[in-house]
Amino acid sequence: MDYLIMGAAVCVIIALIVWYIKYFNKKNQKTTRQKAMQPVKCPLCDSNLFVGENIISKVYRPMNVPDQLMIVMGCPHCYPRCEPGLKRICPVCHKEVAQDQSLTARLFNKALGKKHVHVVGCSNCHKPRAD
Repeated sequence: MDYLIMGAAVCVIIALIVWYIKYFNKKNQKTTRQKAMQPVKCPLCDSNLFVGENIISKVYRPMNVPDQLMIVMGCPHCYPRCEPGLKRICPVCHKEVAQDQSLTARLFNKALGKKHVHVVGCSNCHKPRAD
């Protein structure tokens, strides 16, 4: 009888250890999934960017000025080919932007801290001034 009680106690202890290990593995997986996402969204398709994914853009020189012209083509999800179910929408005029079109933006270089991007419009709603 003593061996039966000790065997049951060992089984309960092993079950608790297995449950404890599974519980903390799930908790660690959730935190690693959250770390893999950046709080950055594409201005064209509004999809979340993962760590290592960047917005595809061109910044025009000179680099030492506080305000630069920038052309945003999209992110890996919407440029050069758009993934199924995504639409490229201009954040200014809210019209659909074609694959060969882009956004015009201003890049503000701050002395301290992050750079700031202000989207001015797409190829349709923000046309360059004619001189």
